[in-house]
Amino acid sequence: DYDDDIELNAPLKDVYISWGTRYSGGREGAELIADGMVWGKHMWPTRRGEDYPDHADEIITEENPIVEWLRCGFGWAGQSSLNSYDNVGAPERFGNGRLNSPHHAGVVILHVDNSPNDHSDDPYQPFVLGWNTGDNYPSLGDMVAETPMIQLYRMISGNPYPTDAFGDIWARYDETYLTSITDRIDPYEIHQDAGGTNIWVSYGPFTLDPGDTIVIVEAEGINGLSRQKCEQIGENWLTESDPFILPNGSETTDRDEYKNTWIFTGKDSILETFGRAKRNFDQNYQIPQPPLPPPVFEVNSGGDRISLSWQSSPSEGDADFGGYRIFRAVAKPDTTYEEIFACGVGTNNPQIVNSYDDKSPVRGFSYYYYLVAFNNGSNNQTGEANPTGQLHSGKFYTRTTTPAFLSRQAGKSLSQIRIVPNPYNINARRLNYPGEPDKIAFLNIPAFCKIRIFTERGDLIQTLEHMDGSGDEFWDSVTSSRQTVVSGVYIAHFEVTQDYSDPDTGQVLYKKGDNTFQKFVVIR
Repeated sequence: DYDDDIELNAPLKDVYISWGTRYSGGREGAELIADGMVWGKHMWPTRRGEDYPDHADEIITEENPIVEWLRCGFGWAGQSSLNSYDNVGAPERFGNGRLNSPHHAGVVILHVDNSPNDHSDDPYQPFVLGWNTGDNYPSLGDMVAETPMIQLYRMISGNPYPTDAFGDIWARYDETYLTSITDRIDPYEIHQDAGGTNIWVSYGPFTLDPGDTIVIVEAEGINGLSRQKCEQIGENWLTESDPFILPNGSETTDRDEYKNTWIFTGKDSILETFGRAKRNFDQNYQIPQPPLPPPVFEVNSGGDRISLSWQSSPSEGDADFGGYRIFRAVAKPDTTYEEIFACGVGTNNPQIVNSYDDKSPVRGFSYYYYLVAFNNGSNNQTGEANPTGQLHSGKFYTRTTTPAFLSRQAGKSLSQIRIVPNPYNINARRLNYPGEPDKIAFLNIPAFCKIRIFTERGDLIQTLEHMDGSGDEFWDSVTSSRQTVVSGVYIAHFEVTQDYSDPDTGQVLYKKGDNTFQKFVVIR
């Protein structure tokens, strides 16, 4: 309405609100499956909640946290017909077998207003909860073009476009076409739409007068196998390490049945996630809260330890405050974390402290940490919203993204310099530095120096400026032009960039300009 003097007062009748979505199954998994999985080309969509009106007044509890009657749609990465193996779960065939796409992701409908004047939930909404092909919809390049507008309205009113062969307003797509858990049907090939298959939702019809509003509440979630399980199941699948134990304890000799049965436990997992969202909504978001996270978390690398310290949580004065827990990951921040320290209620260190020295790191490895505060669980006893017990602050408030590592003292002479591993052999890359397969370490080096790396014929390929005063420097085997080095003999030239004295005796150890070189071998 561009004119303040002209106010439109005609109601909007038969209003529909509709959307469709599909999921790639994760970056790593999509790249392994390939053939368009990055935009969800091979996603299997499904739905639940056909009988929701019969259960709308039921309460989900911790004793029965997984229900099939929730109004929801979700999907997972399916088979690509271009792959000659069962790619469900995206196993890493040329690595350790880890499953890279165990995800089940989707949306649950928590509330839909009956009308602008009746804000109670309409259990018969949405009136479309099914599937449609990803790229089959009327094109609306011109927003005033009448024909595509009519076609689009007809579609969101519950008519698959262009025909019923390209969608269904109510069906479970997977159960319509899959005949077994190891069926290698490509969901794309059923309809030949390279856009993939969407979860399709449509609400309506509504009549809206000027100023009217309606409320629709959805929650999006994702769940599936843990990373540990993905590594265990994937490795067993890759190495064919039978007997294959299924989730119910029975055995199979079919490795694909084994892999897929475990992956499809993600269906229950996503339903549990949706159930918790419903419980939270039904309680008007008034669920038990964890203590606040520590506002500051510091991690400092040292010569024989990594020192961690933190400011007290603002909740530390609360009667139910429990203490702190520290978790650590090796090599990269997006992997499995293990608890390495806890203090407070119910721990081996009942006194609450604000610092901890991690003395267990291995030199040369990178470490990442996060710190959480926890309570004693006294505010979380009913199980109405959560599993009962202690509640922890979110790990993402304190999770570090810069690696910490043990940094040794500078070497006392140029003759002490060592290059590790030497030779570097790509076949042993998983045994050197976990999570950093291309890493080469220069150890016992001067506190301040420049490291120039040359090929055997004398081409300078990389220069490292070592300025932190330690005796360690690391290289990722990448040249200054961002190319990974090839097999060959390389020469590392070390040049001292400033005078340096022994911090204990004051004896001059190096003078600016002192230099030496060492050779190392790369086998790739």
